[in-house]
Amino acid sequence: MKNWIKYILASFLLLAAFPLSALAADSESAVLTVDKNDVGISLDIPEGKTETITSLRLQLLVSANSGSMGMPSFKFEDSIKSLIKDADITKTSNGSYQVDLILSGKDNQEIFVNSEYAKLGTLSVQPTSKEYQIKVEIIGDMDSSDEPVVRYVDGSGLSAMTVPLSTSPVLVQSQPEAPEGLDFEQKPVLETAVKAGARRIRFKWSKIIGAEGYVLYEYNTKTKKYKGIKTISDPSVNYYAKNFGYATTHSFKVRAYKKAANGSKAYGKFSDVKKVTLPPASTKKFIAKYQNTSKVTLVWKKVSKAKGYQIFRSQTKRGKYKLIKTIKKGSATTCLNIRQANGKTAYYKIRAYITDSNGKRIYGKLSGARIARPRSPRLRASVNAGNVTLNWNKVPRADGYYVYRCKKNSEKFVLIKTITGSSNTTYTETPPQGSGFRYKVRAFERLKKGTNLSGYPRIAEVSIGN
Repeated sequence: MKNWIKYILASFLLLAAFPLSALAADSESAVLTVDKNDVGISLDIPEGKTETITSLRLQLLVSANSGSMGMPSFKFEDSIKSLIKDADITKTSNGSYQVDLILSGKDNQEIFVNSEYAKLGTLSVQPTSKEYQIKVEIIGDMDSSDEPVVRYVDGSGLSAMTVPLSTSPVLVQSQPEAPEGLDFEQKPVLETAVKAGARRIRFKWSKIIGAEGYVLYEYNTKTKKYKGIKTISDPSVNYYAKNFGYATTHSFKVRAYKKAANGSKAYGKFSDVKKVTLPPASTKKFIAKYQNTSKVTLVWKKVSKAKGYQIFRSQTKRGKYKLIKTIKKGSATTCLNIRQANGKTAYYKIRAYITDSNGKRIYGKLSGARIARPRSPRLRASVNAGNVTLNWNKVPRADGYYVYRCKKNSEKFVLIKTITGSSNTTYTETPPQGSGFRYKVRAFERLKKGTNLSGYPRIAEVSIGN
């Protein structure tokens, strides 16, 4: 081993003599990814760590469960800019190989550069037999739970920590001979489709001659691996559908398989990757109300992950809706000052949008149509000499008001008075016998067909002495 490597190792041992900070293991805080005879080695930044990490030590063991192998090799990623990069590989007494990875850099040579994830490099195993199974696992010092650990040092060189790694060993193994009939040179063509505003992805792929089934895979951004999400064991079926979360992005691929004589599965080529971004959810609690005689205010509930909203309008409920406003702010929940001429009826719809990795907008489903309504009156009630007087504010564009009453302990309101004229905002009555009553007032606007009602205001309650 080179002298400077020994020096770095001595530094780790020296730091080990001082109290080390030990962090809890994240799920899969190290990632081993198999691609034929190569194993990619990656690490996630320790949870809660904010200091610059410039040095680390990670140890691997490569052993043959079956077959034979030669000495493996390791190549660091070009993105790793550490001053010292060394992979010391030694053969053990039982024929396995121990790989000791050392990275050490200056305080400006951070390993996790603007990222929570770093790919260290690729380990290439060297099988020397036709059939083989080679295991690659993380070894080295163990924590109290018998989990292997990785040692980190920060940019100051004075602070060290150990992080337990829960990563399972991976197997590099020979592929069974291709069963007769399966065309391993042909790869399926994967297609995806999503209905407008929906979160269900429909998959379809071309059939492969000789296949006995297919496996659909999805990329897991946490483990950085593709994982099978559906196995289709009927070769005549080349489609599938599944619901996913709104406003999420997924990557998929599919491949065929056929069972070999020994019962294992032999797989064909993967399809090209299909990336799908799903639309945001539909906009909820959408209402339109008159701001004044010539303007409308729209209110809605914020849609998760939205980048903005589009507002549409039509003069009839089932007519053609025209885009009138785009709001480029995902946190917006109101839109003011939309012009609507006095005496004109209008219906509104809204939808949220997000953007995919290429900046293309993905739109959610349009909301239901909402007619612009008069605002709800603010009601006050008073009692004088057994008479109840109701007062409320003048409502823009109202042609009149409906007054409702019910007994104190009842929810059954009855229309007791229709008042015409938007400026008539008071009503007095001598109520029937009883100790208490509740009142509501609702504004109305006359339309060509029917009336346009406001929502109910808060209830005004009065008590009357016997």
